[in-house]
Amino acid sequence: MEVPRTSKSGQLMKEVTGEETREHIVLEISSGAETRPLQLVLSFSNLAYSVKTSRKMTIPRLFRSRVAADGRENLSTKTRVLLSGISGEAREGEILAVLGASGSGKSTLIDALANRIAKGSLKGTVTLNGENLKSRLLKVISAYVMQDDLLFPMLTVEETLMFAAEFRLPSHRGVSGGERRRVSIGIDIIHDPIILFLDEPTSGLDSTSAFMVVNVLQRIAQSGSIVIMSIHQPSYRILGLLDRLIFLSRGQTIFSGSPTSLASFFESFGHLIPENENRTEFALDLIRELEESSEGTESLVEFNKSWQSKQIQNDSTTYGLSLKEAISASISRGKLVSGAAHGQNSLVQTFANSFWIEMVVLSNRTITNSRRMPELFRVRLGSAIVTGFILATLFWRLDNTSKGVQERLGFFAVAIATTFFNSASTLPMFLQERYIFMRETAYNAYRRSSYVISHSLTALPALIFLSLAFSVITFFRYPYEAVLQNEFDDATKCFVQGFQMFDNTPFGDAPDALKIKLLSSLGMNISSKMCVTTGPDVLQHQGITAMSKWNCLWVTIAWGFFFNILFYVALLIGSKNKRR
Repeated sequence: MEVPRTSKSGQLMKEVTGEETREHIVLEISSGAETRPLQLVLSFSNLAYSVKTSRKMTIPRLFRSRVAADGRENLSTKTRVLLSGISGEAREGEILAVLGASGSGKSTLIDALANRIAKGSLKGTVTLNGENLKSRLLKVISAYVMQDDLLFPMLTVEETLMFAAEFRLPSHRGVSGGERRRVSIGIDIIHDPIILFLDEPTSGLDSTSAFMVVNVLQRIAQSGSIVIMSIHQPSYRILGLLDRLIFLSRGQTIFSGSPTSLASFFESFGHLIPENENRTEFALDLIRELEESSEGTESLVEFNKSWQSKQIQNDSTTYGLSLKEAISASISRGKLVSGAAHGQNSLVQTFANSFWIEMVVLSNRTITNSRRMPELFRVRLGSAIVTGFILATLFWRLDNTSKGVQERLGFFAVAIATTFFNSASTLPMFLQERYIFMRETAYNAYRRSSYVISHSLTALPALIFLSLAFSVITFFRYPYEAVLQNEFDDATKCFVQGFQMFDNTPFGDAPDALKIKLLSSLGMNISSKMCVTTGPDVLQHQGITAMSKWNCLWVTIAWGFFFNILFYVALLIGSKNKRR
């Protein structure tokens, strides 16, 4: 049953702001739900990733350094290993937490699993139910919650969440009570993904808020999702909500297993965890001590490898369903709302809604956000008015002389440039949207083409209004034709008479008698009243007669389409968010 928009909005505001109760962030999952067999397992094996960084050169190092024989190292760069032989798995209904100190590789591992690293750079395999996970499928069935809060500052909480729902939820489907709960978790998981990646979701939160967030993530996992998150240092209460842990140190695995086996792992390593101490804090402190020691963490890394080999013998993962069957089963249980395909050609839809619905929603959001920033439009309007007033003052009472022709041409050139300046003033607004656009399109919230067209359509009315304001001011100070060809197409209007042809030349200040004598020597009989240059002559001299004014209009429109296509190509190339 579809919930009315007004009731949805009121409920969302109560849930997100938490003005009434704290239950607004808890998913409604039946306590009597039947346990399901293991259906989805995300496995990763021997993940390795390294980058080349610039080497700080000094004169002594310059003499000591030598180019490596294999060519992988040189004098100016060095290789930094971010991931080295990372293996593990994340299961449906569980939370896999990646822990480690700053710079240990937590975010890099999350990016690797979320396919945010280029294929040529990342080594190893990532599979779902034993099958290679394609990038196109992963974009549809997963969501990635970034550490930074990338939101439109001028939109309210309700509007932000409702726009996210309109992007990610199909237009034919209403929002149930459980889905309204999930809206409060964040706009990236509104479509109830099968796989959820989170980069330090508790960063910057107090202990109570962090526990509430992880508690919600546990409920999401229990509803049939795979949740993979990085976390810096979980509290004792948060640790009780986690199912699997991976400790990293400088890109290497220190421990991989359940929180309950953490104590026995370090006890076997020779470091007993005190009874009343937080196990993760103890582990992180020990890892930090080993990192600062001369031996490093190599002994702990090797011990973990032997420990893992014993665990693999006792714990073998079996997949009850194939990847296609498992995803179909998840969709039938209500997961992946946007992936409920209507046809039989594909397992899941690439986008939740049609191109036209996306364009309407994007236009509505852009208009709403722009209306909350009237100062931006006022600055653009003020710039157009001031520029128009200055031009109207400079080009006041133009005469029909050769100087007047040059001033008219200069006026049109400055007027066209003013239009471009007003358009460029929207760049700061787009720079604000850039990272939001990259986040939303990374997992197919909407098409890039719908964003380009909606952006152009919403910007057009403001440009028309600013152009009219500029034209009105300059027209009443200097009545000009709106098109350059109309300004000079009157054959009866004379712009150069007789001796005026010498204006703006070295003979401009010469006596008239000398000018007559000079013309006579050239065989020209021209009086002071004879018209030498008419309006059409000006157009012909400027090369403007090659096309009619209507053809010029079509060329201008074609340039508009060309720049929009260029905008689309730039977004297509520049919005790739994968590491190299």
